Amino acid sequence: MKALGLIMLLLMTACVAKHELPQTQVTNPYQARAEGLARAGVDALDREQWNRAQTLFEKSLQAATLADDQRLMSLAWYNLGRTQAVRGDAKAARTAFQQAILQADAIHDVVSMKRAALALALLDERGAFQDKELASADLLRVPDSFPIDIHLAAARLAEIRHQSELAQHAYERVLEMAGQDRFGLTYAARAHLGLVALARSETAPDGGVKDSAWKHLNQAIGILRRVGGPRLMLQALNLAAEMETDPTRRQQWQQRATAVQQALHQARSE
Repeated sequence: MKALGLIMLLLMTACVAKHELPQTQVTNPYQARAEGLARAGVDALDREQWNRAQTLFEKSLQAATLADDQRLMSLAWYNLGRTQAVRGDAKAARTAFQQAILQADAIHDVVSMKRAALALALLDERGAFQDKELASADLLRVPDSFPIDIHLAAARLAEIRHQSELAQHAYERVLEMAGQDRFGLTYAARAHLGLVALARSETAPDGGVKDSAWKHLNQAIGILRRVGGPRLMLQALNLAAEMETDPTRRQQWQQRATAVQQALHQARSE
C-alpha cells in the first residue's frame, strides 16, 4: 500500500510538472516611456504648446534610443520634425525627417518611411525637391492599408502638385477611414477642407463656386463645432469669406474669423 501511495504521488507530481506556469508580461520601461512621451507630445502639439511638445519629443527620442527601438526612434524624429516645421525652423525639420527616414529604412519600415518622406516633401510649398525620389509620382501613391495620416499627407502633396485625381482619391480614402471619435472626426474635417480646395479649382457653370465646395465646407464646420479645433475653424471661416459673394454675409464670415484669430492669439499668450 505504501508503494502504491508513493507511485500515485509521483504520478501526481509528474502531472503538476507538465502544467506551465502562467506567463509574466514583461514590458521594456524605456519603450513604454518613449510611447507615453510621444502621446503627451502629440497632445501638446495639438494645443500649440510647441516648446513643451519639442521637449517631450526629445525625451521620447532619448527613451527610444535607450531601448534601441528604431521604430520608436523613427517616430520620435518624425514628431520632432513636425514640431520644428510649425515653429518655422525648416532646416531643423528637414534634418529630423531625414533621420526618421534613415531609422525606418534600417528596419525596412515602409510605413514610417512613407510618412517621413511625405512630410519632408511638404516642407516645400511647391513640392518640388531636387531629390528625385521625393519628386517622384510614386510618393503620392499610398496603399489603402496605410494609416489615415499618410493618406492625408499624400492628398495635400498631390493637391500642391496639381494632381487632382490622386488628391481626390486620397481625401476620399481619409473620409472612408475616419472613425467617430475626436481623432477620426478631426481627420474627416481636414479631408473636407481639402476637398473644398479641389472643388474651388473647378468653376461652376454660372462662373461661381461649385455647390460641392460649400457642401464640404459646411460639413467641415459642423464637425469642428463638435470636436473643437480653432486653427482648422479659422481656416474654414477664411475659406467661407473668400467664397461668399454676398457682401453682408462675407463680412459676417470675416468677423467670425477675426474673433477666432484674436482668441487664438490670446490663448497662446496666456
